[in-house]
Amino acid sequence: MTPLSSSDIPVLEMRGITKRFPGLVALKDVDFSVRHGEIHALIGQNGAGKSTLMKVLAGVYPLEEGEIRIQGKIVHFSHPRDALQVGIGTVYQDLSLVPRLSVADNIFLGREAGNGIIIDRKTNRQNAAFILAKLGIQSIDVDTLVRDLPLAQRQLVEVAKVVSHQPKILVLDEPTAALADEETTLLFKMLEELKAQQIAIIFISHRFKEILKFCDQATVLRNGQLVKTFPMQGVSEEELIELTIGERMETFFRQRENRLNKSDLVLEVDNLSVGRVVKQVSFGLKRGEIVGITGLLGAGQNELVRALFGTELEVSGLIRRNGKPVLITSPKRAIALGIGLLTEHRKAEGLVVDMSVKENITLPSLALLFRRALLFVRNRKESQSAKNLIRDLQIKVSSADTAVSTLSGGNQQKVILAKWLLRDLDILIFIAPTQGIDVGAKAEIYRHLRSLAETGKSIVVVSEDLIEILGISDRIFIMYNGQLTQTIERETATEDGLLSAIQGYAYD
Repeated sequence: MTPLSSSDIPVLEMRGITKRFPGLVALKDVDFSVRHGEIHALIGQNGAGKSTLMKVLAGVYPLEEGEIRIQGKIVHFSHPRDALQVGIGTVYQDLSLVPRLSVADNIFLGREAGNGIIIDRKTNRQNAAFILAKLGIQSIDVDTLVRDLPLAQRQLVEVAKVVSHQPKILVLDEPTAALADEETTLLFKMLEELKAQQIAIIFISHRFKEILKFCDQATVLRNGQLVKTFPMQGVSEEELIELTIGERMETFFRQRENRLNKSDLVLEVDNLSVGRVVKQVSFGLKRGEIVGITGLLGAGQNELVRALFGTELEVSGLIRRNGKPVLITSPKRAIALGIGLLTEHRKAEGLVVDMSVKENITLPSLALLFRRALLFVRNRKESQSAKNLIRDLQIKVSSADTAVSTLSGGNQQKVILAKWLLRDLDILIFIAPTQGIDVGAKAEIYRHLRSLAETGKSIVVVSEDLIEILGISDRIFIMYNGQLTQTIERETATEDGLLSAIQGYAYD
């Protein structure tokens, strides 16, 4: 029998991993392995066990059952530093940087150059600059304080910090969630360089297009158990979705039979312009329909719908609500007209993260919950209203008093939806409604959108995800260079046709 070469032996093997929490089996008998020079995707819905498995690997959670082997040797971790010492570096979603320190100080925090008493800041800066240059990061000055960097650049600094430890295995938990296209391209260029150095990379993401394009292998977890490990060559996005949610693709975008009369226009826009970004856009929104608006990044779609919610300046043109001309100069006025916006910036614009789920849901409706004879909020009605929506939208929380900051992205998005449902608005505008949430939560959001439309609500969805737009829209508006150039009926829409249209070509 021919012995295995070192390249054939996985750099990491996790066998029979089981992890329990009170009242919950988070992982059950999971096997997982990664080889040198491989980008291995770890896929699953929120709660599938991905992060738990990686925290066991990183020494954050103690190993209860099973074994971990690094290059064939069994290892035991009692602390995250033990995992780091054997070559396991982890970049978490919640960054570990110190905002008031410089980039250089963060990268080598606790490992500064010097004699143990005095820090050699010049050498520290040179070492940090070398690491960034090696990773191809040229836009970040090592003297800049981390608090002065945008979130996307902080993410790159966090990667550089972990890579500076020269890991054999690099774990990335949702690394592109905060990155724009330019930073995402740079990150994957970095990963290809690390892959060429035979570093094993474990990549956790909900973005299937990135997984399909850049990953060599994938492992799918569902409900804490291993579903399948397979090479990515020849795998389709539909297959990934089906493996992840355990359902056929046809159930993901269930087409609805809307028997409502959609001839009634609830909103009309005539020659609407927003500064120099949106140019004389006209359209009508019907009762009970879902309109998808798409275009390339910066085509004006976001500014267009934000103008309908009263958050944009330099707005001109005519807006009619139920046939009557209206001025929408503030979100308060938009809400009074029955219009709600679910922004793509959930935490910054859609939620008060220090408040509970209940408080976030009821905040826009507190005036409606007041009893005229009393000067305090009717706590019982507030609690019951929140609990009803938590149940109806299947928001996964232990109680209505749970801090909204502890929820997954998908559940946070459902909290924002719940607060507008409680207000009973007729028109709901979603910008990137499934951005940063897992495929299972996406399916739930789509189901809620269809349900709302069937009850007569009018829905506008702005998204650059053409599959999403195709799957949920009755009509599709194409934005190009600030103009609404084409309107396409769902029955005739194709992905190739939309891709051509958003680039300014006639739909074919």
